[in-house]
Amino acid sequence: MTSEGAAEPTAEARAEAGIGAAAHAAAETGRRTTIAAEIARSAAERLAFFSDAVVAIAITLLAIELPVPEGDTDTQFLHSLGEESFAYITFLISFVAIANHWAAHHRVFRYVGRADRPLVLLNLVWLLLIVLTPFLTEVIREGDDITWIRFGLYSLAQALLLFVLAVMVSRMSTRDLFVEGTPGSLSRRGWISMALTGAGFLLSIPFFPLLHAWSFAVWIVLPIVFNRIAVAVGLVPPHRRGEDG
Repeated sequence: MTSEGAAEPTAEARAEAGIGAAAHAAAETGRRTTIAAEIARSAAERLAFFSDAVVAIAITLLAIELPVPEGDTDTQFLHSLGEESFAYITFLISFVAIANHWAAHHRVFRYVGRADRPLVLLNLVWLLLIVLTPFLTEVIREGDDITWIRFGLYSLAQALLLFVLAVMVSRMSTRDLFVEGTPGSLSRRGWISMALTGAGFLLSIPFFPLLHAWSFAVWIVLPIVFNRIAVAVGLVPPHRRGEDG
């Protein structure tokens, strides 16, 4: 019942009011969804920034234990430099290894839209292996010559770094954690390439008794061969130039 003099809203007016309310509700839902996505993206970026800082510290630690050449003359200085050449070589190897791990991690995390708890835990495992690398560098350079156990421990750590990153990429793909526009070479079975590279590090260990110091070259050769075969058989999509932007 309406009060006297008050006109009852027409059906058209009620329809317009309903449409307006629905539009307002949809806009509010969209706004909240956008805010939630921005918060999730910000949290993922903080995880990436934290990882970058830890990697930077690990690379810095590599140089702290480097021996300083000694000698009062240039001849003595160069002789001391030559005696410590293995320490400098292992420093460069570890620097390149950590830098490549960081580059792969950076390529992945620039496309992460949100990070769930398992991804955060996996990333912490990855960081643990990163900070162990300076220690393992010291282990590998101890003694008069490199041994199979020392080389094996170092190679195993590098392989695990790649395997953990591969698991993270696989989870991002299956759990839809990547943002829109992620390169197909990464979102579509991109973890396979990382796992194959890790296998190259792992397989270098049994080659050590045969190749000795040349086993370091296996880290380069086997991953290249494995990944080219994977692309040739269609297991991994080819990486296109400029795809990462």
